[in-house]
Order: sequence, then C-alpha cells, then structure tokens
Amino acid sequence: MEQKILAYLKEHETEIFEDLKSLVLTEASTSDIEALAKVREKLVMLIKERTGEDCFVYEAENGHCPVRFQYGKGTEKILFIGHYDTVHLIGALKYYTEGNELHGPGVYDMKGGLISAIWTVKAYKDLGIDPGKRLEFIFNGDEETGSAESTDIICELAKDAKAALVCEPCTANGDLKTGRKGLVRFTVRIHGKASHAGNAHKEGINAIEELAHEILAIQKLTDYEAGTTVNVGVCSGGTKPNVVPAEAEIEIDCRVKTAAEGDRIRKAINEIRTTVPGTTREVIERDSKMPMEETEANMALFEKAKICGEKVGLKFSHQFVGGGSDGNEVSALGIPTLDGLGAAGDGAHSANEYILIDQYIPRIAMLASFVLTI
Repeated sequence: MEQKILAYLKEHETEIFEDLKSLVLTEASTSDIEALAKVREKLVMLIKERTGEDCFVYEAENGHCPVRFQYGKGTEKILFIGHYDTVHLIGALKYYTEGNELHGPGVYDMKGGLISAIWTVKAYKDLGIDPGKRLEFIFNGDEETGSAESTDIICELAKDAKAALVCEPCTANGDLKTGRKGLVRFTVRIHGKASHAGNAHKEGINAIEELAHEILAIQKLTDYEAGTTVNVGVCSGGTKPNVVPAEAEIEIDCRVKTAAEGDRIRKAINEIRTTVPGTTREVIERDSKMPMEETEANMALFEKAKICGEKVGLKFSHQFVGGGSDGNEVSALGIPTLDGLGAAGDGAHSANEYILIDQYIPRIAMLASFVLTI
C-alpha cells in the first residue's frame, strides 16, 4: 500500500507543488486579519477542489476563524491539526528554490503540512482507499500567538478521537515529535512606597529592592535534569533616580516537560514571601499551555509511523522539543498524539525558512500510509 500511495503522489508531484506555492504566496501573519481571511479562502478552495469536501468555518470574535472538514466514515475518528497563520509580514520573504531547498514564508511552518493533509485525502479518494474511520481536520489561524480563539474548539473535537496527528513540520534533522514542553508565563508585580531619595529615604519602601531578591529566588527554580527552565526575561520599575520606587515588575517564561513540574513552579512563585518590610506582591499568570508528555500511547504512534517511513525510504527517530503546538492540550486530555508529521526542512520563524524538496512527497506518502495503520 505504501508504494501504491507513493507512486500516485509522484505522478501528481507538479500539482502538489503548485498547490503549495499557491498557499504559501497567499501570505498573512496572525495579526493581519484581512490578509488572513484571504489565506482562509484559498485553503477552503483547495480543500474543495482536491477532496470534494465542503468546509465549516467557525466564527471567531477576533477574526482567527478555524476551518474544519471531514472525510470518510466510521465509528472511530482521527483528528488532524494544523494552522494557516505564519509569523512573517507580507513581502518579508521571497518564494524560490535553491538546490534541494524550497524557500518561502510559512512553507515549513506550516503550510507544507496543510497541503500534506489535503493530498492525503486526495490520494485516498483517487485510489479508492477507504481509511476505515472518520478523518476530521481542524486548521486554525491563531496558533502562532497561542490559539486563544481555537484551543477550546480543538480540544472539543479531540475528546472522542482515537488519535490526534499534528501536521507541524518535523525537526531540522527529520525526527518526529513525541513530546513538547508546556509553557507558563507570569508577571510578578511589587508594590512599595515612593519617597524622596534624598530628603525622605527612610520613609520609602523600595519595590526594586524586593524584586531583586525575588529574581534570584525565581531563577533558581530552573531544573535542567527535570527539563524545567525558568527565565526572568523582562524587568522594569521606578520613575526617576531620586525617587524611591513604589512599583516594579518582572515577566517570567517557564518551560516544563510534565504537568507536575508546572504545578511546582506555580506553587513556588505564588508562595514567595517578601523580604523587604512593607512591600506587597501580585502574581498574574499570563499564558499557559500543558506539556505534551511522552506517553506510551504517543510512542506507540511513533513506532507505527517509523515503519511506514522506512517503507517509503525515510529514516527518522523522535524528539522531545521545547516549543509547544496545539497538540499539547490534546495530548494532555489523554488522546494519543504524534507531532511533526508535516514537511522536512528548517528555519521556522526565520528569514531562511525552507523545506527539503526531495523529502516532501515521501513525507506525504508516509502520513497517508500511517493513518491506515492506526
């Protein structure tokens, strides 16, 4: 079956790359709502043209409307997850080939993966392959900024899924992603009392002094062996050199491999006791994303994908990576999840973003074959 699918995709290689070019050149970063609507229109058109399926477009208050479509029948369901927004401003990157590299805005992260998902269905349709289960596809427009308008939708669709497949790109060396770190961000704000630094220094309560103690304590929460990093990345406070500062704050980024580590960090930051008499503190949790842990179910999916990859000439392993995706929350629900099933390449979020041309068709063949084994 793998060779049958691979042969079909090779026959249609020109069309596949034309679809990819069309989608990549329809540009929009997450914040450009009008341009994002045009990307969505292009995506809906490609889905209808290649699969014959109509899309349902969710209404989202801020315009990052998720696109959903289905293919196949059955009591079991597999959820495909992807996003159509990018980090690049329109015109910032050019579309071109250089040797085995195809460059373009979002070609790697992750429009290549969207086309892979669409052509998986196209291959089934043209070859008369029944996947034996219902395939559900959800593509959102706000992943690059945390999926605020789409996380609940994705998680609701995932609740009864047999597996979730994330069509984000694989790692730079071609590995799939069996785990991703979770994210927690905090703002810690200290309140003191302002006074004249020369005439009434004793009457002031220095918020920056308190914050200095807390920064040292918070930085020590990093635990490399546990895979936990805690970074105080922004620090601000005070008004003028001759005023004892009444306010100061820091912004903190925490990455964790397990939910338990996330709970440890939350507890530790919230329970810090002030050192400077008279100061008070606020802790505000800004963003959070559950980790995608390397569960037995996730690893079992990887083993199946690895075998399918070998049958179409691909060799890859797996990694636990630092950045998150929409698969994190789904995996945390207990749904078997595998990530990195899109294009091979490198340079995500950079001016040098590209996919490897010679791996693109085999990666689609691997995905289409892999789905049939779940």
